[in-house]
Amino acid sequence: MPKSASAFAALQVRTGESSSTVRYLYLKHSESTEGTGTALFVAGLGVSHDEAVLSELFSVFGSVRQVAVHANKTSALIVFKNTISVKKALKTAAEGKSLQFQFSEPTAKFGLKGWVEKHKAKTPGNRALQQQLDEWMEEWEASEKQRHDTAAAAATDEGWTVVTKQRGRRKSTDQSGTSVGSVAATVAAAAQSRKAPKQLLDFYRFQARDRRRNNVMELQQQFEQDKKKIAEWKASRRFKPY
Repeated sequence: MPKSASAFAALQVRTGESSSTVRYLYLKHSESTEGTGTALFVAGLGVSHDEAVLSELFSVFGSVRQVAVHANKTSALIVFKNTISVKKALKTAAEGKSLQFQFSEPTAKFGLKGWVEKHKAKTPGNRALQQQLDEWMEEWEASEKQRHDTAAAAATDEGWTVVTKQRGRRKSTDQSGTSVGSVAATVAAAAQSRKAPKQLLDFYRFQARDRRRNNVMELQQQFEQDKKKIAEWKASRRFKPY
């Protein structure tokens, strides 16, 4: 690993006395805190480097007043109470000295596994999708049933009485098998005509052509029948044109 990057100084942090694992934090003096010179910019943070961990780690150089981690979780700003602590941290990094600090392992998944878990959370899978669809269908069926009941109640208010599976009383049944009572015959006929499926006549060209052909055939048949009647009347001398 490089010991420095541009104007940054690399601070070595070992995870244990006998451990060979070394993590590098890149330090840079920052003048962003009202020109006091007590701020230290730190880059190259790991997943477990939160405010508490950074405060404990950099407290070896002096009292830490504030720690602010950037939203990208890869950099932070360490604000000390005096400038001497900033100089100590930069000097330690420049001399190549290392600190020993035991980082706690993150409990949540991170990296590629963390991205996979986030993707799975956004796409729950076919089973969860099927459950959502079933719940939506149940709600839709309940709303349709309520709408049907409301329509039936409105029809009852208009004078209709739909009777099903009732015995021991006089009732009439329409062609669809629905029992209708307490309704005038003309009203029932009008309602039945409204329920009858409507067909579009002469919608297609072949329909108009077939209708004209059938009309011609009917006229020809009627003409032949009339000719036979006239011949029969002549034979019986009942035909008297004059």
